[in-house]
Amino acid sequence: DFWRRWHISLSTWLRDYLYISLGGNRKGKIRTYVNLMITMLLGGLWHGAATRFIVWGGLHGLALAVHKVWARYVPIARSGKRWYKIAAGLVTFHFVAYCWVYFRAGDMTRVNLMLKRIFTDFEFSTIGERIAGYAPTYMVMALGFIIHFIPLEWKHVVRDSFVRIPLVAKTAIVALVIFCCYQVQTADIQPFIYFQF
Repeated sequence: DFWRRWHISLSTWLRDYLYISLGGNRKGKIRTYVNLMITMLLGGLWHGAATRFIVWGGLHGLALAVHKVWARYVPIARSGKRWYKIAAGLVTFHFVAYCWVYFRAGDMTRVNLMLKRIFTDFEFSTIGERIAGYAPTYMVMALGFIIHFIPLEWKHVVRDSFVRIPLVAKTAIVALVIFCCYQVQTADIQPFIYFQF
């Protein structure tokens, strides 16, 4: 589900022109897993000819293969239980976040340093300082979580109310949202990520 929804144009291209061309899932289970690995390794290479992108693609290919095996052989995966979906979402989120370390770091040395800091060199005593330093960012994240879990009916009420207000008020609200987003941005200029490749 993550790969269907994230970067839809790239995912569709990888599926249509690599995965299906390799045989997709029409040539048996083992070949399906191999095709997933090849597709994701090439997806990693598409981002750049560096070890970190190959590892990134390989990890995603491995995760997709493991997911196929899990969905086929573990009955709870087909149950549709709410707690299982929540747990699966948490596992997927944390796995993808872990993989982004490989994608975003400048080289494998930085990857190793970041992973060392995450897993062995984290100081809980600095959590307060980190939260204070990134308070606006955390507030936007919290707002996003709150909005996500608001009942759909409430969102429809807000949407309908926004549609009915005068154009001047709509403009002011949009300007306020833009201003708030501007306030939480980093001070450094962030180049478009694909300019790095």
